[in-house]
Amino acid sequence: MNGKLAAALDLRSLASRQHLYGIGPIEQLRGEVTIADSRPALARVASDGVLKVTQSFETGVPFFVWAEVPRWRQVRIPAEVRSFGDLESFVPKAAAAAGLDADKPLPFLVSGREQLIEFHIVNRIGDEPHNMEMHKKIQVTFDLEKAEMTIVGFHSTKHRGIFTPGDSNIHIHFQTPDNTKSGHIQKLQLGDSAALSLPASTV
Repeated sequence: MNGKLAAALDLRSLASRQHLYGIGPIEQLRGEVTIADSRPALARVASDGVLKVTQSFETGVPFFVWAEVPRWRQVRIPAEVRSFGDLESFVPKAAAAAGLDADKPLPFLVSGREQLIEFHIVNRIGDEPHNMEMHKKIQVTFDLEKAEMTIVGFHSTKHRGIFTPGDSNIHIHFQTPDNTKSGHIQKLQLGDSAALSLPASTV
């Protein structure tokens, strides 16, 4: 939001890391990056408006949040936890119950066949100065129904506007198993099979 959209990190510097999970935008806000277990997805909007995903580390990012998590522990998601807001509330409670410090930044995963997600790809065209109003305008929205996916998320109560959105304690992206769909989730309806994974040890 400070207008610095150039790459602050070359993703190639993370390419050799094992069990890597990370999310952020592509430099100049021309797409979204999602890394799940060291598999990258660079999601961009093509000139015809179609979503295109490239499995590559060949880009830079203006900001990025990542963690290396070799082992996860799975937690059942109750039937009443289904929306984005529900998940945002549930993650810190589940983390505390698992003995993790929910006041510290926390990576997490959600796996399963989700009923519906609404997601966006930032697609800045040109080089006009950027601000919050422009940020909304460059988001191209898509939705996906009844699809298997891995949701990569980060929770923090202290990093709004830094690596979580300004109005949320969670920042979540996703990848499909074939890595042809990926992006930044803004709304969701979890499926019955959804399961939460938390780090099995301190990250």
